[in-house]
Amino acid sequence: MRIWRFGFLILICGINFCFAQIPEINKVEPANWWTGMKLNKIQLMVYGKNLKGAKAVSGSREIKIIKTHQIENSSYSFVDIEISPKAKPGLNKIKIKTNGGEASFDFPLLKRRNSADEHKGFNSSDVIYLIIPDRFANGDTTNDNYPGMFEGADRTSPGVRHGGDLQGIISKLDYLHDLGVTTLWLTPVVENNMYKYSYHGYSVTNLYKTDPRIGTNELYRKFVVEAHRKGLKVIMDHVNNHIGTHHPWMENLPMPDWFNGTALKHQEPFHSKVELDDIHTDSVIKQKAVTCWFDTTLADLNQLNPFVAKYLIQSTIWWVEFSGVDGIREDTYPYNFAEYRETWAKTVMDEYPKFNIVGEVWAEDPVLIAPYQKGGYFPRKYAPQLPCVTDFGMYDAFRKTFIDTAGRTESIFNCIAKDFLYPNPNNLMLFLDNHDIRRIAYTLNGDEKRLRLALLTLLTTRGIPQILYATEIGMKGGTDDGTLRSDFPGGFAGDKRDAFTAAGRTEQENRIYNFTSQFLKIRKEHKALQFGDLIHFRPVNDAYVYFRTYKNEKLMVVINHNKQKQEVNTSAFAYRLNKAKKLKSLITGNEIDLLSGMKIEINGMDGDIFEIID
Repeated sequence: MRIWRFGFLILICGINFCFAQIPEINKVEPANWWTGMKLNKIQLMVYGKNLKGAKAVSGSREIKIIKTHQIENSSYSFVDIEISPKAKPGLNKIKIKTNGGEASFDFPLLKRRNSADEHKGFNSSDVIYLIIPDRFANGDTTNDNYPGMFEGADRTSPGVRHGGDLQGIISKLDYLHDLGVTTLWLTPVVENNMYKYSYHGYSVTNLYKTDPRIGTNELYRKFVVEAHRKGLKVIMDHVNNHIGTHHPWMENLPMPDWFNGTALKHQEPFHSKVELDDIHTDSVIKQKAVTCWFDTTLADLNQLNPFVAKYLIQSTIWWVEFSGVDGIREDTYPYNFAEYRETWAKTVMDEYPKFNIVGEVWAEDPVLIAPYQKGGYFPRKYAPQLPCVTDFGMYDAFRKTFIDTAGRTESIFNCIAKDFLYPNPNNLMLFLDNHDIRRIAYTLNGDEKRLRLALLTLLTTRGIPQILYATEIGMKGGTDDGTLRSDFPGGFAGDKRDAFTAAGRTEQENRIYNFTSQFLKIRKEHKALQFGDLIHFRPVNDAYVYFRTYKNEKLMVVINHNKQKQEVNTSAFAYRLNKAKKLKSLITGNEIDLLSGMKIEINGMDGDIFEIID
């Protein structure tokens, strides 16, 4: 009887051995890490076959296996590792063992560059230039139609890819430096392999790979290096909230709760931020904002799943360390789960203390924006960790002032008067338009004087100014996204003219370029416009006056939004001028003798920046 039982056990074990299949490893994410990182406990996502019941074994003293997680899907394995603080750069073998056998992979630990040119952050001394890579310049036509990518370049249609790429941007770095901007924000460059409408970069299908129609990971790194050599910083656009529905995960879910809903059954878009902080809003309604799909082609990631959360945090830090970028612009910030987004922001900032992150909070009331900034005065369950926020409140004020036919500068005054809501008003990103909003030149119907006045205000008030590519030539674009994001003239083969050069611009474009560049250079030369305290006075007859002071530098800005020429009587704020003898225009160089009178004459729809000279 005992012999029979023993033989039966041998038979069962033999059957199990025969049916157990050898594990295969196809990919590991992240593919490497670095020595000397604060984040030295990471989770490897192993892709392959027959990985169920896997156990990871480290073949190196540099790496300790903390845990191999057991999940149902045999296509994945999640391995928690700890990298020794004393680890040295090199390859480290990790084995994956199952009942069917074993497979292994090499996990590289790289040496950190620790370059002073990297991870510098951005602040109010900077001016951010927003570029959609597909629409700026095509420097490599060989990648316009790439094998395995669903969509190729077709410039005849405004809603599809046009072929712009990283090489094109690299070729225009001298132009951007000479223009006077300091920081480049590119919309996401990671792979967006969707059938249509993904040229913008927000439909991610691979979080660790640059879209081959834009370039390669190595070329992105080269772009950052070359930008730094020109004295330009780089902001990486990032998306935690969602991915494109053609991501491979959609066909093979790592876990059932990897997303909030499915392609067939999910929460419809709910684009409202009011309910998120409304103490009277039903909790089910609040939940909709963070679990809804932004679009039917954008699957909402469930960041409450700890594996999803770790994956996203690690991929963010991987890109920052690999590329050397100086900051992040985070898309749709409020739509992420609060506990996740604040952990994400804190982890990134802990790793890179000089860094900066600006979160997109599309709400036009400062009361709704301010609670997202770190150090805020509003009680929240999860303390905000976001240093910088998009200032849609100021955008709304700019729009009401310069775009509405009955607009007045009082809108700007009233908006800035609410700065007490923010822990750091100077760490707000302000703008007249962006890639999601009709261009300022379009909304002004090409009115050059009002455009000039709007740019003068943008570049002299508090905060971090951002301008959209081709604003400096007065590009109008159109009402739809495709024409709003028109190609920069001269950036593509076959263009009839090259607006990157003075000879290729029209007379009006050159005028707009010249005053934009002049304002940028004035801002760069004067610390008071970058860091100075702002003291403003309620507009009189639609003339808005404010002072910027920093250390011994004192400047006065006058914005005359009135159509008529008028005299601004400085006696109302004479004590701000102290014993000043004259004012010198930083735009024209003209001087005004204050000893002979206290009035300044400003043309209609015009403005000036005056240096106060004692």
